[in-house]
Amino acid sequence: MFTTAFAQRGLIAEHGVSWLLPRLVGLPAAMDLLCSARKFRARPKRCPWGWWSRVIADDKLMAETRAYATLLANTVSPRSVAVMKRQIWEAEFQTLAEATTQANYEMDLSFQTADFKEGVAHFLEKRAARFTGK
Repeated sequence: MFTTAFAQRGLIAEHGVSWLLPRLVGLPAAMDLLCSARKFRARPKRCPWGWWSRVIADDKLMAETRAYATLLANTVSPRSVAVMKRQIWEAEFQTLAEATTQANYEMDLSFQTADFKEGVAHFLEKRAARFTGK
Protein backbone atom coordinates (compact mmCIF):
# COMPACT_ATOMS: atom_id res chain seq x y z
CA MET A 1 0.00 0.00 0.00
CA PHE A 2 1.08 3.56 -0.72
CA THR A 3 -0.18 6.89 0.54
CA THR A 4 0.79 10.54 0.74
CA ALA A 5 -0.23 11.36 4.29
CA PHE A 6 0.92 15.00 4.26
CA ALA A 7 -2.61 16.45 4.43
CA GLN A 8 -3.55 14.18 7.33
CA ARG A 9 -0.67 15.65 9.34
CA GLY A 10 -1.20 19.30 8.47
CA LEU A 11 1.80 19.33 6.13
CA ILE A 12 2.40 20.14 2.47
CA ALA A 13 3.95 18.24 -0.44
CA GLU A 14 7.62 18.17 0.52
CA HIS A 15 10.88 18.00 -1.41
CA GLY A 16 9.48 18.64 -4.88
CA VAL A 17 6.74 16.00 -4.73
CA SER A 18 4.31 18.56 -6.17
CA TRP A 19 6.57 18.81 -9.21
CA LEU A 20 7.38 15.12 -9.59
CA LEU A 21 4.08 13.35 -8.84
CA PRO A 22 1.98 15.01 -11.59
CA ARG A 23 4.69 14.11 -14.10
CA LEU A 24 4.61 10.48 -12.96
CA VAL A 25 0.89 9.82 -12.58
CA GLY A 26 -0.83 12.80 -14.23
CA LEU A 27 -2.38 15.90 -12.73
CA PRO A 28 -5.77 14.47 -11.65
CA ALA A 29 -4.23 11.45 -9.92
CA ALA A 30 -1.59 13.62 -8.23
CA MET A 31 -4.27 15.99 -6.89
CA ASP A 32 -6.28 13.04 -5.59
CA LEU A 33 -3.31 11.34 -3.94
CA LEU A 34 -1.96 14.47 -2.30
CA CYS A 35 -5.24 16.05 -1.21
CA SER A 36 -7.12 12.96 -0.06
CA ALA A 37 -4.20 11.00 1.44
CA ARG A 38 -6.06 7.86 0.35
CA LYS A 39 -4.21 4.57 0.46
CA PHE A 40 -3.80 2.64 -2.76
CA ARG A 41 -2.40 -0.72 -3.75
CA ALA A 42 1.13 -1.06 -5.03
CA ARG A 43 0.07 -2.10 -8.54
CA PRO A 44 -2.70 0.13 -9.84
CA LYS A 45 -3.75 -0.56 -13.41
CA ARG A 46 -2.60 1.95 -15.98
CA CYS A 47 -4.52 3.20 -18.95
CA PRO A 48 -2.89 5.09 -21.85
CA TRP A 49 -3.78 8.54 -20.47
CA GLY A 50 -3.00 8.02 -16.78
CA TRP A 51 -3.96 5.88 -13.81
CA TRP A 52 -7.47 4.72 -13.13
CA SER A 53 -8.19 5.60 -9.58
CA ARG A 54 -11.54 3.84 -9.72
CA VAL A 55 -14.55 3.18 -11.91
CA ILE A 56 -17.94 4.00 -10.43
CA ALA A 57 -21.29 2.76 -11.66
CA ASP A 58 -23.77 5.48 -12.61
CA ASP A 59 -26.17 4.57 -9.83
CA LYS A 60 -23.41 4.89 -7.21
CA LEU A 61 -21.80 8.10 -8.45
CA MET A 62 -23.51 10.52 -6.04
CA ALA A 63 -22.91 8.28 -3.01
CA GLU A 64 -19.23 7.89 -3.94
CA THR A 65 -18.88 11.62 -4.57
CA ARG A 66 -20.40 12.42 -1.18
CA ALA A 67 -18.17 9.83 0.50
CA TYR A 68 -15.08 11.41 -1.11
CA ALA A 69 -16.15 14.91 -0.04
CA THR A 70 -16.76 13.61 3.50
CA LEU A 71 -13.30 12.01 3.53
CA LEU A 72 -11.75 15.35 2.61
CA ALA A 73 -13.85 17.29 5.12
CA ASN A 74 -13.17 14.93 8.02
CA THR A 75 -9.63 13.66 7.57
CA VAL A 76 -7.36 16.26 5.98
CA SER A 77 -6.21 19.76 6.82
CA PRO A 78 -7.91 22.42 4.69
CA ARG A 79 -4.76 24.53 4.90
CA SER A 80 -2.63 21.64 3.63
CA VAL A 81 -4.96 21.00 0.71
CA ALA A 82 -4.99 24.68 -0.26
CA VAL A 83 -1.19 24.91 -0.20
CA MET A 84 -0.73 21.63 -2.10
CA LYS A 85 -3.20 22.69 -4.80
CA ARG A 86 -1.21 25.89 -5.24
CA GLN A 87 2.06 23.92 -5.25
CA ILE A 88 0.84 21.58 -7.98
CA TRP A 89 -0.39 24.39 -10.22
CA GLU A 90 2.77 26.47 -9.73
CA ALA A 91 5.00 23.43 -10.35
CA GLU A 92 3.86 23.42 -13.98
CA PHE A 93 5.91 26.60 -14.43
CA GLN A 94 8.87 25.78 -12.17
CA THR A 95 12.00 23.71 -12.34
CA LEU A 96 12.37 20.87 -9.85
CA ALA A 97 14.88 22.99 -7.93
CA GLU A 98 12.44 25.90 -7.70
CA ALA A 99 9.59 23.63 -6.60
CA THR A 100 11.82 22.05 -3.96
CA THR A 101 12.95 25.43 -2.63
CA GLN A 102 9.33 26.60 -2.39
CA ALA A 103 8.30 23.32 -0.71
CA ASN A 104 11.03 23.71 1.91
CA TYR A 105 9.75 27.23 2.68
CA GLU A 106 6.12 26.04 2.85
CA MET A 107 7.10 23.09 5.07
CA ASP A 108 8.72 25.44 7.58
CA LEU A 109 5.49 27.45 7.66
CA SER A 110 3.46 24.25 8.14
CA PHE A 111 5.41 23.29 11.26
CA GLN A 112 4.13 26.49 12.90
CA THR A 113 0.41 25.86 12.28
CA ALA A 114 -2.36 24.60 14.53
CA ASP A 115 -3.23 22.02 11.85
CA PHE A 116 0.25 20.48 12.07
CA LYS A 117 -0.06 20.19 15.85
CA GLU A 118 -3.51 18.65 15.42
CA GLY A 119 -2.22 16.29 12.72
CA VAL A 120 0.40 14.89 15.07
CA ALA A 121 -1.91 14.84 18.09
CA HIS A 122 -4.78 12.98 16.42
CA PHE A 123 -2.35 10.43 14.98
CA LEU A 124 -0.66 9.76 18.33
CA GLU A 125 -3.94 9.75 20.24
CA LYS A 126 -5.60 7.54 17.59
CA ARG A 127 -8.67 9.75 17.30
CA ALA A 128 -10.48 11.64 14.57
CA ALA A 129 -8.85 14.88 13.44
CA ARG A 130 -10.26 18.29 14.31
CA PHE A 131 -8.55 20.56 11.79
CA THR A 132 -9.28 24.28 11.77
CA GLY A 133 -7.45 25.32 8.62
CA LYS A 134 -5.04 27.45 10.63
